[in-house]
Amino acid sequence: MGIITETEIGRFYAEDDRGNRYIVVRWQDNIVFRPLGGTVRRIPGKVRHSLVTGHRLDSRADGSLVIVNDNTVIRRVE
Repeated sequence: MGIITETEIGRFYAEDDRGNRYIVVRWQDNIVFRPLGGTVRRIPGKVRHSLVTGHRLDSRADGSLVIVNDNTVIRRVE
């Protein structure tokens, strides 16, 4: 049985249609396990996003993100 940990893999700025700027954090799940008689292995898992404040984001098909609490659509800038 493995343990799932999460690692921050990056940050970037995003803006909504009104020009408000947000810092988005990219997280990746890692499955850590040790097979019988083997060494510890780490398997990368799902990548997800949140705001630096901790608010959860959902991804959209067009590459934008949606703040779950208030349905604000934000897009990456830079």
